[in-house]
Parts: sequence; structure tokens; C-alpha cells
Amino acid sequence: MRIRIEGTETEIAAAVERIAAVLEVQEASRFYANRGSSVLGRVYLTVAAPPSTPPMKQAQSEREDQPRRLPRADRKEID
Repeated sequence: MRIRIEGTETEIAAAVERIAAVLEVQEASRFYANRGSSVLGRVYLTVAAPPSTPPMKQAQSEREDQPRRLPRADRKEID
């Protein structure tokens, strides 16, 4: 995948670090300053998903630390 990041040099450096923590950064371009008197610029990244992503753990639908409670007997069900 190719990602374009725009911002100040400091913002871009922080963003690249965060992206690198999640994705495999294969290539990063140099900082290209925007035209005119702008302090912003851009960097292009080539990234890939990490080679071995562990499977996500599925959440339990019920809490295991509390017993399951039944509805009160005096409550009527709506049909």
C-alpha cells in the first residue's frame, strides 16, 4: 500500500512512528515541502501488513465473573 502523509516535519515524523508500530514500513520518501511559504510538506510511505498478524480474540457475549440473572417473575413479556 502507498500512504501519503501531510503536515509539518515534526507531525509527519510522529505519524510515521505510529504507523510503523502497526504496519511494516517498507519504504519512506524524503520530506517534500509544499509550494509557496507553507510550513507543511508530505512524505510517501510504502507499507504492508505485518507478516504474521496474530488472530484477534473474540469478546465473550456474557460476563463470566457474574452469574446470569433470570428476569423477574412478576414481569410480563410483550408478544
